Amino acid sequence: MTIILIYVGFFLVTTLSSLQRRFVIKRKDSEGLDQIRFAFEVMCILVIGSIVMQFFSPLYFSGSKLYLVFLSLICGVFGMGFFALNFMAQKHIDAGVSNVILNICTPLTIIFSSVFLRESLTNIQILGTALLLTSIILISQKHRISRFNFDKYFWMILLSGVFLSILLVAERTLQIQTGLTGATILSWGSQCFFLGLLTLALKSKHTYTNSEVLTTGILQLFSSIAYVVLLFYIGNLSLVSAVTTFKIVTVFIAAAIFLGEREDMPRKIFGSILAVIGLLLIK
Repeated sequence: MTIILIYVGFFLVTTLSSLQRRFVIKRKDSEGLDQIRFAFEVMCILVIGSIVMQFFSPLYFSGSKLYLVFLSLICGVFGMGFFALNFMAQKHIDAGVSNVILNICTPLTIIFSSVFLRESLTNIQILGTALLLTSIILISQKHRISRFNFDKYFWMILLSGVFLSILLVAERTLQIQTGLTGATILSWGSQCFFLGLLTLALKSKHTYTNSEVLTTGILQLFSSIAYVVLLFYIGNLSLVSAVTTFKIVTVFIAAAIFLGEREDMPRKIFGSILAVIGLLLIK
């Protein structure tokens, strides 16, 4: 029952977080590099909020310090890339579509975790993941330039998904090494540090109000906590990454209802059906 409640909480907060961020970004004229500072400030809220992880697991650091630093650097660099690219492209891609494209992280995470963490899915579960991946192509027609090419915003989201897969594997390795709380603090702190460096280097600015930054950060914090707690309790990164892709269905439905993003709905609905079939196979 606890696992079911954690899953429900995850789908609820991630859907709400995706819709809120898309809604806020659409209202602003700023875009591109301006979003990097926004991402950095949101990440600062996550770092501050990471102290609540001690309620789920005690804080401790174990293992080689050099190994912890190495894993933290991987989290920082690829987390920076994920947040920067994702926030920069969000204004131009529907909430549901961006979630499906970002789903590239699922098969990549499964591959990476199978190699480095010795976790794996069955053949049937891999087939389900492949169906989920197929939906990326189906729902991205709006961003297609030619038969085999898409616009830059598609590639930015896709690349952010690649970065996310590496980040998730590094975070899971940190969890195994030094526990949930220590891993979360190291990972989020490193991501915040590198995003801060990028913000300073690019002199990024934005026009978001303090309340918009705070709301976005808090929702992102709840979403991130829900994911890491889910991963900690399930203990299998491949399985968690596959099952949590169901959020693409909830985001599609919610975006159509609350944000009016109903363009090309038949294609999106078909992509969602494929996602559901994939999830049934994964289970």
